[in-house]
Amino acid sequence: MKSKGFTLIEVVVALAIFAVAAMALTKVAMQYTQSTANSILRTKAQFVAQNQVALMEINREQLTGTQSEQITSQGQTWQVDKKSESTISPNVKKIEIQISLYNPDNNKVEAGISHTVFFNYPQQTTES
Repeated sequence: MKSKGFTLIEVVVALAIFAVAAMALTKVAMQYTQSTANSILRTKAQFVAQNQVALMEINREQLTGTQSEQITSQGQTWQVDKKSESTISPNVKKIEIQISLYNPDNNKVEAGISHTVFFNYPQQTTES
């Protein structure tokens, strides 16, 4: 008489295959979640950099040398490092802005997240 069903070895092999597949899927899901979190952080840092450019233009700020500050924006604390360089035109400055995540708990700058370069042109005033 033949017995129908699975042997213990077949069940163990099936469970091992399922466990390996589940671990692989978990790893992919974790990488996706981490990638999404990094993308959100980079997007926030880019907004901070664009806001810094806009503020400099609105205030007609002419930066010379370097400047560093910590600001709170987008629910995070950021280290903003600005560096001004001369160009071949005496009235135009090249401004580099580095945005890094700042950890206020241990007063430490973490990895740089965004780097923006723009050219600071002198504002033309129109008189009537």
